Amino acid sequence: MRVVYSEAVNARESRGLSPLEGEPDPEGADCVSCGRCCHHGPETVSLLESDEARLGESRLHALTVLLDRPPYFRFMRNDGDRCGGLDTSVEGRYPCAIYEVRPQGCREVEPGSPCCMEARALGHLGSSVLFRRADRR
Repeated sequence: MRVVYSEAVNARESRGLSPLEGEPDPEGADCVSCGRCCHHGPETVSLLESDEARLGESRLHALTVLLDRPPYFRFMRNDGDRCGGLDTSVEGRYPCAIYEVRPQGCREVEPGSPCCMEARALGHLGSSVLFRRADRR
């Protein structure tokens, strides 16, 4: 039992990057060098219908997954411990490859917001952050 627990803890701790201290630039100048909010587990960033339309068919196919069980939510694909939309081609830089069409949940992560500060402190998107579809009426 202890070995399984240790493996789970190690897997959780290895997710993401090292923590960052201090306040981020309020204008987002250091977002690309930080990237902590884009490091998270699978099924974290769900898409709204408007997100799906904005991404278009080719990006939906390449960068998202549709759950095969109700309620059939669509999520950003996760490449291990980070968003599939994250460009990791340059070491130490984390630009969003789909920034102009990114999902609404990602648009809500502003520099210095609670989500941003938690991600910086943990080295990855924290568990206190929930992305949910808007209620339909």
